[in-house]
Amino acid sequence: MKPLPCLADLTLEVITPTHPRWNEAIKLVDERYQQAFDAHLTAYMPAYLALLDKQVMKSVCGYRIAEQEPLFLEQYLDEPADRLLAQRFACSIPRGKLIEFGHLASFGRGLSAFHFRLMAQQLVAMGFEWCIFTATDPLHALMRRFGLQPTLIAQASPARIPNASQIWGTYYQHRPRILAGNLVHGCTHLNQLHLNQKQA
Repeated sequence: MKPLPCLADLTLEVITPTHPRWNEAIKLVDERYQQAFDAHLTAYMPAYLALLDKQVMKSVCGYRIAEQEPLFLEQYLDEPADRLLAQRFACSIPRGKLIEFGHLASFGRGLSAFHFRLMAQQLVAMGFEWCIFTATDPLHALMRRFGLQPTLIAQASPARIPNASQIWGTYYQHRPRILAGNLVHGCTHLNQLHLNQKQA
């Protein structure tokens, strides 16, 4: 069995369209979604958080800031995401504090927990407090394995997405659903999980 990489070798980098490694990041997304779902993506997230192992890109996850533009997943919703989340969590949720995750593409076994923890740390440090995302069965199961308990907001219906089958392939056969949660609480949980694993 191949050993896990040294944590000291793992870094997180923000990749935007002006970054020299942008094309590499979106190529990883294309490859992963084509392998998993026979999908042929035509649009990308405005930024990605890339997990690097000694500068080798192992995993990427995109994010979109709700204050700056409509969220892709708002196509599935009957109301703006911030309004739905404010109702569900019974508190005010400004769009400037809300981000959408998407396009998770990982090629490193056993790295997801590290990637999630570093992403949460980075986004909390940037001032974000809430996240919303679309997750298939395997991703939702992975999050539960880490002890994360995101809240179900809605089901993701392909009927609301133009050319869904041509673009997304078999993606909708994996029962995607809209989930949301508090980034700060998630970050605290993942940090504690990491500490417990180090002490075990």
